[in-house]
Amino acid sequence: MRFFYFLMFFCWLQISSAQTYPALVNVEPSFIDQIDVSQLKENQIYISMPFAKNNVLNPEQKKMIYEEVLIKLELVYTKYCLSPTFNQKSLNEKRLIELKNLAPEIFETPLWGFQLISQTNGESPEMCNKMFHGFVLTFRPNSTKNNLAKEADYLNNLVNTMLKQDSINTDTTKKNYHIKTHFDMKWGYLHDTIWYRDTVFPPAIPDFFYNQSLYNDSTVLNTFNRNKSWKNFIIVTDVTGSMSPYSSQVFVWLKAQAENKTANYFVFFNDGDDKTSNKKKPLETKGIYIVENVDLKTVMDTAINCMLNGSGGGEHMENDIEAIIEGIKQNPAADEVILVADNYEIMRDYKFIDKIKKPVHVILCGAENRVNLQYLDLARQTKGSIHTLYSDVFNLENIKENEHFFIDDNEYMYKKGRFHSVYSLLDVYK
Repeated sequence: MRFFYFLMFFCWLQISSAQTYPALVNVEPSFIDQIDVSQLKENQIYISMPFAKNNVLNPEQKKMIYEEVLIKLELVYTKYCLSPTFNQKSLNEKRLIELKNLAPEIFETPLWGFQLISQTNGESPEMCNKMFHGFVLTFRPNSTKNNLAKEADYLNNLVNTMLKQDSINTDTTKKNYHIKTHFDMKWGYLHDTIWYRDTVFPPAIPDFFYNQSLYNDSTVLNTFNRNKSWKNFIIVTDVTGSMSPYSSQVFVWLKAQAENKTANYFVFFNDGDDKTSNKKKPLETKGIYIVENVDLKTVMDTAINCMLNGSGGGEHMENDIEAIIEGIKQNPAADEVILVADNYEIMRDYKFIDKIKKPVHVILCGAENRVNLQYLDLARQTKGSIHTLYSDVFNLENIKENEHFFIDDNEYMYKKGRFHSVYSLLDVYK
């Protein structure tokens, strides 16, 4: 569907993006017996607080948050309370505020999922004092060189599978068969010739991947299917770690196009190859690989090369703008740019958006919670568009100061030259 912006008149419900707490503390909690923080995974940390209090007991954990991609935030407390007048929501809000004081970057781009966890085992202050209270933070695992190689291998096998099946489907040589005999009451014994067509099964979903369900996500394919009017464009794709579920869809789409070369060039980027963070400068980061759309195998080989030369990183930034600019230099005749972007990452070169003079249509991967505001700014300034699994958002450049609009049931507003998330009491009832 095409989802155009509209005004939000119930302004009295709005609270700023820095004041998300009323919406969060009203989320319906999940109930469990007790959390054992010793069982947390490598990509999880905990911020501990005392029973019935909001001070942080292990502030040194702050250093673990820097440059990590937070995908889930859980606030853990005990259901038990000393007084019937005790206000758990008020305490939870104070704990959220304290977390923001400790690590404000968590709330700068709140794209993570949130959950309240109520522990039911505590039956006395003594028991509760021994239980964990505070926050559990789950980060997207950093992609290692080994995992990047496995993701690349998956993409390679996927493309080879498609090409092999093509070869089978067009093969006119005599196929294997056998004769099957059966008895029919009317005709007596009949002899059926059974012909077989070979099928190449697609590669198995990588079992090492942190969230295998993402391989069932169809954001990229859905977007291309809904926007068949796009012509003469460049596709710019982030192939850093954890993007293989989405870059694979680019190849599936390309395979389906056959000779219809609407995408003239492909640009793949990995944010600087193996360059260390202190050497990465906006518009000078590199790790950008450009290929003309000659055939599927050539494009795929370029993407694989880009992936394997990436560092695996763990940084919370990507060089999207630099990659777009380089792609346009290579193909200045292109009418528009399709950017397949990681919604969880911010742009290292965000302040250079004004250098792009062609519409950028941003396909946001991993935007199930909220849309990254930087990409809204990119789409508006280039007169492009934003695309999620379900929605296409056009005409962002026509939004006026203080106007409100929705994307996938989430509210946003435009104010002072920037987009902002708007959290309201309506969020409680989602």
